[in-house]
Amino acid sequence: MNETQLADLNDIQDFFNRVDSVRNSASPTEKPRTNPIDIKDFIEWCNLCEAQSKYSSGDSAAKALGNAVVSLNQLDRGELDAMESALKEGRWDEWCKDSGKKASADDATFYLVLKHHTDAQQHYHFHFGKDMVAEIDAFDPFTKEGGKQVLNQQWHALISLLAFLDVAHALSNEQHEYHCLYQYVKKLDKIDFNADELQFYCGTSGKTELRFNTKEGKLIERYRSEKMNEWLEEALRKLAGK
Repeated sequence: MNETQLADLNDIQDFFNRVDSVRNSASPTEKPRTNPIDIKDFIEWCNLCEAQSKYSSGDSAAKALGNAVVSLNQLDRGELDAMESALKEGRWDEWCKDSGKKASADDATFYLVLKHHTDAQQHYHFHFGKDMVAEIDAFDPFTKEGGKQVLNQQWHALISLLAFLDVAHALSNEQHEYHCLYQYVKKLDKIDFNADELQFYCGTSGKTELRFNTKEGKLIERYRSEKMNEWLEEALRKLAGK
């Protein structure tokens, strides 16, 4: 990591120290927040963090996406072509009924783009930065715990959140090969990774959340997934402490 990234991690560590103060206070008034975080740095940090299955409960939307990715990844080339045609022709419900697959049209659209933007290691290459890669198997969203399938929160952060937002914005470009499917993910096109920033915030409740802001500091979106934020807190505390 370069000096700027290390300085940002020091800010992260200071933020969590202030979060501890809020949690230990009988009447907290402070609402800690980090300095703006460059999204490229955040992706690199997530790549360095370790997945932990103890943060696996909850996150129903991410689990649904994970199940869709696993299910659709079993299709052969001909079946994928048929799925793509169904999306393009507005026959999604019919295709799901005929194929026996359960997935939303937006998750299926994401899967198609994901399939075209992963390398031989199954790592997703972001559209917004040619050198930005999610160094995790994009098609393996779950881990095993006591024989039970549980959501991998590193996958949740890198793929279900960041890669999905990247895809949703990329498809707004009329030159993108899957622009015709933009209708399915348009509602999720809220973030421009080249123009917006991340920030961690903690209210007086002591719960942390990840936020997307404009570079001018205006709030765009809160991500309150409790388990993902808990995983990020522990993983980044460890990373900042190295």
